[in-house]
Amino acid sequence: MAAAKRRDPDYQLNIFPQFDEERKREVTTFLVQTTKIFTSFRYEILLDHEQDDRMIVVKILGLHVPEILLPQTGPARGRIDFTGLSGPYTVQVIKQDKSVSECQVEISGGEVLIKKKPTNPFILISGDPMEMG
Repeated sequence: MAAAKRRDPDYQLNIFPQFDEERKREVTTFLVQTTKIFTSFRYEILLDHEQDDRMIVVKILGLHVPEILLPQTGPARGRIDFTGLSGPYTVQVIKQDKSVSECQVEISGGEVLIKKKPTNPFILISGDPMEMG
């Protein structure tokens, strides 16, 4: 029996602390991007989330065409900002087809450490900050 071909991840999740200028407070940003680059528009990724103690669940609901259709090249993006995160967390990301990728992170002192990455993930996980522009 042939081994199943391993697919490249469809998404990337960056988890990083940043200062929210609008609300004047520190937040932990969860930025989900497609690994695919779109050449016509910069789509938005619709996200939902749940937080229960040390578990954070991020649900990818699909792509959304932006209200203002300016030609722009880049990945589709979705963002969730959390306040008050500190310590260890289990993060689950769920795609529309109900696939789940799970990782363990440690949030402390203005940094995010990835303690355990998902096995056979559909999403890459990183604690590296991303430019939000």
